[in-house]
Amino acid sequence: MSADRLPGPPRVQIQTQAGCNGRCVFCPNEEVLKSKLPHGKMRPELFESIIDQLALTPPRRISLYLMNEPVNDKRLPDFVRYTSDRIPSATTLVTSNGTKLTEKRAEALIEAGLKRLKVSLQSLDPETNKAIMGYGSERVVENILGVKRVMKRLGARHFDFRVSMVVTSRNVTEIEEARSFWRKHGIRLVTSSLENRGGNVTDAQMMNVGDMATRRDCIRPSREMCILYNGDVVLCCVDWHRTVVLGNVADQSVQEIWNGPRLQQIRQAFRDQDEARLPEICVGCTESACPDDHRRGLRAFVSRLVGAGK
Repeated sequence: MSADRLPGPPRVQIQTQAGCNGRCVFCPNEEVLKSKLPHGKMRPELFESIIDQLALTPPRRISLYLMNEPVNDKRLPDFVRYTSDRIPSATTLVTSNGTKLTEKRAEALIEAGLKRLKVSLQSLDPETNKAIMGYGSERVVENILGVKRVMKRLGARHFDFRVSMVVTSRNVTEIEEARSFWRKHGIRLVTSSLENRGGNVTDAQMMNVGDMATRRDCIRPSREMCILYNGDVVLCCVDWHRTVVLGNVADQSVQEIWNGPRLQQIRQAFRDQDEARLPEICVGCTESACPDDHRRGLRAFVSRLVGAGK
């Protein structure tokens, strides 16, 4: 059965609170915060309604994160617990920049039933990380190691904890060193390729380590639903300016929006590779042309770059 014929979304991202304290160069967060777009917190009753609806067609993954810093929301453990209790089969995921991820908060998330935690840190070098994310790396490194201490204290051997890096020209030569560092602490490092987030990151090509390619076969509209703090469902996780709002879960059910005509049209346009029928944000969306090099064989990839004088 194809993803767009499933009764509900296989993956869901939920923004419990808008806004982020980071200023990553590969993220349009600062521009959005300066815009006239409204920001706020999701009402607990709306969150519970969303989870109750999702329980009817359980997703494989529920990420309590969307275009924000989720740990800034002190209600997050409560939301994790409600999700874990109602949909125990789903992988609950939080992606954080780690700046506020104290041992106390990490313990609360793990005890609430969180299954996976990923911390974004772009460089072990304080100045490099500050240039990329807007703050140094020292506190985040300590917070990450603090999570490992909490895991040991709680006996959470099967808790999925990772550090992530977006491969850019500013950190590509550091990745193997970072991988080795985290491995020594029993932490997995994962990498992802750079994208321009629907054209919202104008310097993406300059920061990329290779060419950028237009997304011609994007699976996001068939794989995940993205719900903002106010219940609006945007097209995907890079629609920061909310250019395509598919509905609102306070007015329609999750399943109705997921199987609605607008999403069906967009999915079909991708299958037909008909750019004229795609939203503008999709037409301008690009990603690294060599994402597999960023995930596998990175040493050889770096060697080629250095040899080419990049």
